[in-house]
Amino acid sequence: MIKMSSRRDFLRTSTIGLTSIFFPSEALLARSEENNSYFDFQKQQIPYDILLWIELIGFDNTLSDYGVKEFLSRTNFIPKAISFLLVSPDFVNTHYGMLEEWVFPPEYCSYTARTYSPERERQDWTNYQLKGLVSELHKYDIEVYCSFFDFVYEGERKGRWSWMHPEIFETGKDGNRYSYLHPLKRLDDGILYEDFFKDKLIEVLDDYNFDGVHIADGIAHTRRPLHDVDYSDDMISQFLEQTGVELPSFLLQSCKLNKEEYKKRSKWLWENKKYEWVLFHTNRWAEFFKKITDAIHEKGKKIFINTAWTQAPFEAIYRYGIDYQKIAELGVDGFIVENVSSTVAMEPILSDEHEKFFYIAMSMLMLIKVRVKATNLLPFTTIHDTTEQYDALRHIPTVVERDIYSMANLYFYNDFGNLQRCSSGIVGCLSDSLYSHEWDWLKKKWDLAYSFSPKFNVAITLIWSDNAFENQLKDYITTRRWSTHKLLYELMYRGASINVVCAIDSIDKIQGPVLILNPHLYSENEIKKVFSYRNGPILTIGGKCKFPVTPDYEFSDVYLPDPLSCAIFQSGKQFDVKLNNEPIEIIPPNFTEVTEPYSWTESLYYRKVSTSFLSKCVSVISTCMPELKLLTEAEFIKIIILKKSTNEIVSLIGNDSYYYKTPKIETKHKIKDIVVKTTFPGIPVYFDNKQFNVKIPGKGMVILSICYEN
Repeated sequence: MIKMSSRRDFLRTSTIGLTSIFFPSEALLARSEENNSYFDFQKQQIPYDILLWIELIGFDNTLSDYGVKEFLSRTNFIPKAISFLLVSPDFVNTHYGMLEEWVFPPEYCSYTARTYSPERERQDWTNYQLKGLVSELHKYDIEVYCSFFDFVYEGERKGRWSWMHPEIFETGKDGNRYSYLHPLKRLDDGILYEDFFKDKLIEVLDDYNFDGVHIADGIAHTRRPLHDVDYSDDMISQFLEQTGVELPSFLLQSCKLNKEEYKKRSKWLWENKKYEWVLFHTNRWAEFFKKITDAIHEKGKKIFINTAWTQAPFEAIYRYGIDYQKIAELGVDGFIVENVSSTVAMEPILSDEHEKFFYIAMSMLMLIKVRVKATNLLPFTTIHDTTEQYDALRHIPTVVERDIYSMANLYFYNDFGNLQRCSSGIVGCLSDSLYSHEWDWLKKKWDLAYSFSPKFNVAITLIWSDNAFENQLKDYITTRRWSTHKLLYELMYRGASINVVCAIDSIDKIQGPVLILNPHLYSENEIKKVFSYRNGPILTIGGKCKFPVTPDYEFSDVYLPDPLSCAIFQSGKQFDVKLNNEPIEIIPPNFTEVTEPYSWTESLYYRKVSTSFLSKCVSVISTCMPELKLLTEAEFIKIIILKKSTNEIVSLIGNDSYYYKTPKIETKHKIKDIVVKTTFPGIPVYFDNKQFNVKIPGKGMVILSICYEN
């Protein structure tokens, strides 16, 4: 019996559930040279990383090579890495070495022990067979990782270690224990679970000859958000040891399993010490990952970590205590970025911001990258998941295609002022039971997505400040103003073409219009640095701020107090902005009483911002980027522009509607030629001087190369 809901059921009800290229190790290269005979088809040079996330059910232990050759014959490419989803951390916790062969519990063999896939019945795998499978993959120079969630299973068989240690389960604010492991807690003997886990993980990596670990949901962060977990005696003790925060005496008494005492403790802490509670968790998670990362790197192996669900840097900290920068500084090899916008597109019930989720994911990737510039980011290509019951590839291929093109064409300026991709490649989630023609379809989309190398940014560049980011937590707690991420995706959703981000330290190395979000969080010196910029217009949106120069134009939102404000400088233009009256906002008398969301798919509570204010901000942004102008269908059509040379741009034209749209678009210069890069439309795009029309599929994207007359 499984003592848990599936990740998909949990998602519905609560919280759901490389360039740095993957450089081959010397050992891998040696294995390749020794086994050249295994390369029956030409190995392709792929300029981006492909990691395939897959269950054991995706291979066949009745074959001598465990189905590796047959699997690769269908993909028709050799991925950089394969990560085996072994589901439960008990794969590590109960590792007994390799002195004897033993049969895995069924949950290791398939996600939540599902009995079959579209391809085959679940097979019983052994430890020896898995080691053999790893060895077969190594013959093709594929790096192999083990991966698991925090799921805990009942039973008497081997593999249920966690169920014998309920002291490390997540404990809710009401005192209820959830059957999910909490990685930061102590065992009953006083040992931190992370110390036990680290040592066992190294044994696992050595014994199976894994090249590293891919730490997934629930182990990379708690399954439930900080406001709900974990207020146990153990975590309060750790909190006091690390912070020295003084608590009322009634909160220091052991709660054990007294639910009323739990409720008092959790309520008081979240209302009175929220800031300290959140920062405590960012430090504890950094300690957790430092121990594991150091141990793994000492063995010459790698560690990849799932992001905190779909959360951008601020939301990851506030909701889960995960600071991507602190973890990146430990030297982790990369983050697996959970882009599930295709899944949410199929199930609107999952998110209260369903229509915006595509832009939530895009902006998330940009902000994570500028926060952890040197660290590899690999976003999902959501394929299918039989357990969670979605099949994006087969049910909504236009959405998947648009996701692929968009996530691959987000950029940041490096320290030298050069454009680099935010993503290092893709993670195929999940990768079992695909036909050859489906792999061919995916590979062609990935190849096209990563084929462009823009030289200039002709759209507006978002400026990022780590200092402003550090100030955001207190600002949000006290004012509930929009985070930088919230502002960014709301602007993108309404048509602002923003696909490039730059850290403020590099602002003097770039050209074109720049966008400052939440300038009131910037330091005085940073504001001076911004306004020393002379290479284009400066646009600010956020809390009111004292600027060193007078703006060309400025307007504020209708919602008081502390309204958001928009100001533009160095544009040489005048604007006529009128905002509409909107419904009165009822502000809670105390923000501590605001209901916090339990699911990462639900939005945090924010103060109201008027629709007309946001629309006017987008209109002002659009005046700063004249390269392409939408003449029709502006409500549905969104454009990403990549400048390849002075005479050529690549335009990624997306459609938010479920229906075909045929926008009329005007270019800055006279058109010489338009080449369609995507398979649709299957006919040439006709143009007249500076204008053209092109048909865009519902929820899809068309890519055009537009050449100008000299």
